[in-house]
Amino acid sequence: MTAQQICVFGNTACAWDIAARLRQAGLAITLAAPGEACAPAEAGRLESGAAPIETLSGVRLDSCRGGPGHFDLSFSDKKTTKRLTAAALVIAEADERQPNFAHYALERGLAVQSLSDLSKQGCRPPASGTAWRQVAFLNGLATESHPLIAGEVMASAIKLQTEAGSQCSILTGNLKVAAGGLEALAREARAAGVLFFKFANTVPAFSTEDGGRVRIRFVDEPTGEEFTLTPDLVVVDETVRPSDEAIGLGRILGLESDSAGFIQAENIHRLPTSTNRRGVVVAGPARAFGPDPALEASNAVLDVLKSLSTDAAAAPAAEIEPGRCIRCLTCFRLCPYSAVALDERPRVVPAACERCGICAAECPREAIRIPGLERRELHSLISSGRPAGPEGVPHIVAFACARSAGPATRAAVGAGHGWNASLNLVEVPCAGSLPVEVVLSAFGRGADGVLVLPCHEDNCHSRHGNRLARLRVDQAGAFLDQPGIGSNRLVLKTLAANMPTELAAIVTEFSQTLTGLRRDAKTI
Repeated sequence: MTAQQICVFGNTACAWDIAARLRQAGLAITLAAPGEACAPAEAGRLESGAAPIETLSGVRLDSCRGGPGHFDLSFSDKKTTKRLTAAALVIAEADERQPNFAHYALERGLAVQSLSDLSKQGCRPPASGTAWRQVAFLNGLATESHPLIAGEVMASAIKLQTEAGSQCSILTGNLKVAAGGLEALAREARAAGVLFFKFANTVPAFSTEDGGRVRIRFVDEPTGEEFTLTPDLVVVDETVRPSDEAIGLGRILGLESDSAGFIQAENIHRLPTSTNRRGVVVAGPARAFGPDPALEASNAVLDVLKSLSTDAAAAPAAEIEPGRCIRCLTCFRLCPYSAVALDERPRVVPAACERCGICAAECPREAIRIPGLERRELHSLISSGRPAGPEGVPHIVAFACARSAGPATRAAVGAGHGWNASLNLVEVPCAGSLPVEVVLSAFGRGADGVLVLPCHEDNCHSRHGNRLARLRVDQAGAFLDQPGIGSNRLVLKTLAANMPTELAAIVTEFSQTLTGLRRDAKTI
């Protein structure tokens, strides 16, 4: 049996480490790089005797079709084109660094270096020259601190403090220590004698003296004391940005990016290595600070392959009916997982489909079918929770995202939270799967009120499902105002899975509103 093929993009130590780990797991590996693909000196785990890792040097990715289990890749160099089929893809391209000298009005010299300069010389003072008795590190004073840079600053300060006998100070803005291992590193730095000066409302003043040394004047904000430092070396932080190669790969692969342009959205569901496209993993120093990004990425690939082997028993993916499809490409544009491919007509790549239902809800011709999420099936779920009679407590239909409000509702019931209402919970994979017609139909099937409960903004697994849900609720509310039903009978509230108390409060408040509306109607 032929080993499954994995394609790793990048020529970094991290890329080679991932390739070696996956090769040891019995997978066939191809490493592709725009330049010469050769293992860096610091790359580990390349054991002698292991099967070689195939390399594609000097190539660029031209196109990618298919999905997890069968990505059809097309590469080209200056002369030829090469095709490759891979079960999963790993992007481990290097980041790019821009020293922030200009932000501090400083120039590179013997007494002023960038963080990368210091790293290149092994984080050691020169064999000949001025000893580094005092070293000042600048971190996040002019731009927002990056966890990767903060980690490297602290690690370098510890090394100079303990091995070179330097007295190190870190002048920092918002020190980012939430990433894995950073808080422990900060404690280690303090224990080693590194001094931290944090600035929230003021900034230090820098001036260059004769000879190139930098004088730093500042007020220590916690104590109000004035300080002046004239260190032997000032180490300037750097701004991290994605490489042009990574940006190009993200565009071809249809990957979401964050505010800095890195090909991983600022979405908690993507951390630490996932992307919006199943089977595509990102790794490397610019993605997250952690003890072993190569290990995380390798495990993510193995998890993808394992899930592919169990997909046969999973719920079926979306299907597009050719006879109804008018090739408007709405599904292609809106799919947050790049699961819609274009042939003569759009088609769904089953292994890439997450069954969020956004495509089916938005299709103007209702040409997309997802078993379990068809409108007649949703109507049945709505009707099954209708109370026997019109009297009594308000009857509420709650459309809940299965990743957030659904678990929160079950947790609220398990914790004994109560509400004076009859609640029919209708869980959907994503609130973005709700068509306006289904939301409105709940009123015709006995609901006094309807709750739509998506994830919080920027926390939707399907990227924009919560925004689409809000748009449809607004559309349904405008329709309800026309016949006089009242849009206040339809409410949208965002929730997370760990908010059962808030869920109970939402249902209780909505029930009270509906009871008041019923009382007012009887009075009239």
